[in-house]
Amino acid sequence: MAKSQDEILEQQIGGMGGEESLIGKKLKHKEAYGGKEHVSDLSNEEQESFNRFMNRRNQLADAEEQASISQGWIPVDREEMGERSKFYPEEWEFFIKPATVNAIKNWTAIDEDRPDQVNNVFNDIVRSCLRIDTHSSEGAGWAQLNSWDRFWFILKIREYTFSRGESRVKFTDACENCGEDIEFELTSNGLFYEFPDKDLVDKYWNGTAWDIDPREYDVDHEPITLYTPKLGKDAAIIDWAIARQRNNQKIDETFIKFLPWMCPKLTSSQKDSRLLDQQIQKAYNEYKSWDLDMFNFMDDVITNITINPSEKLRQKCPYCDQEVTSAVQFPSGVKVLFEVQSKAKKFGSR
Repeated sequence: MAKSQDEILEQQIGGMGGEESLIGKKLKHKEAYGGKEHVSDLSNEEQESFNRFMNRRNQLADAEEQASISQGWIPVDREEMGERSKFYPEEWEFFIKPATVNAIKNWTAIDEDRPDQVNNVFNDIVRSCLRIDTHSSEGAGWAQLNSWDRFWFILKIREYTFSRGESRVKFTDACENCGEDIEFELTSNGLFYEFPDKDLVDKYWNGTAWDIDPREYDVDHEPITLYTPKLGKDAAIIDWAIARQRNNQKIDETFIKFLPWMCPKLTSSQKDSRLLDQQIQKAYNEYKSWDLDMFNFMDDVITNITINPSEKLRQKCPYCDQEVTSAVQFPSGVKVLFEVQSKAKKFGSR
C-alpha cells in the first residue's frame, strides 16, 4: 500500500528528532537559593537536611526534564551558544523539538520573493519548536529570543528535524588560502558572530540590559538603559510599520534602527493597536529630544553593542589546514532548509 506524503514526511523527520544520546541527558542546575551556599558551619543534622533538600530538588528537576523529553522537547546545551549565552538570564533553559509536518508544508509553500512571508514562516518555526523554561513565575517564549539567535535556533531545529542527516545543505567554494575547492555544510556550529568588546560587556551589561552613562563620554545626557532586540519586538515593529504604510503615514527609518533597543517590550495586539502606538510614540519623543552629540553617541553605542550574526561559515581547509570562510549559500533557495526527499519527479524547470 502506497504511503501518504504525510507518512513519508513523518518518517524523514525521525519521530523524536535529535540524537539519542541526548535522551535522558541531565541538565546543569544551579545549587539551592540561586548560587553556592556557605554550609561549612552547619551541624550534622542540618547538613543531612540540606543534602536531602538538594537531592529532592535535583530529582524534581530531572523529572521535569524527562517529562519535557517524553513530549518531544530536547534540551539545548547553552555552552553551544558560546558568548551569546551571556545575554540571557542564567537560569533560563532552552528546549527545541522537530518541526511538524504542517510547518514543513508551510515552509515549502513560501514565496521567497516576499521577505515578509519568509520572516513570518521563520517565526512560525521558532514559535512552534522552541520552549524556554525561566524557572520563575514570569514565562518566556519565542518572542523573548534575541533577534540575532533566530537563525541559529532554526538550524538547531532543522538538525533535530532531520536527525539522520537527510536534506543536508552543502555547497562548494574555493579556499581563500590555497585555492582548492572545499565543501561547506550549513550547520549551527559552523556559524560565527561578531561580539561587542569584552570590556564593554563587563562594564555596562547588567545581566538583562545595558546601563550606560553618556556623561562618561562628555555627552550631556542622563544615564540610559538599552534592551536587546527580541523577536517579539521585531514582529510588533513590522506590524506597526505595515499599519502606517496602509494609512499613508510616514516612517522615520533612522528611528527604527534605535527603537528595538529603547523599549524593554513592545506589545502588538489586533484588539488594541493604541498601546503599541503609545509605546512607540514615547520612544520617538525621546529620540527627537537628542541633540547631535547624543544622536552620534547613540549611533556609536548601538554599533558597538550589537552581536552581528555573520552570513558566513567557518571551517578548516583539509588541504592547507588553515581557517577558511565562505558566505552562506542556498543553491536552490532558502526553501532547501526544510526540504524533504521525495521520489516524485519535478514538474517543469522553475
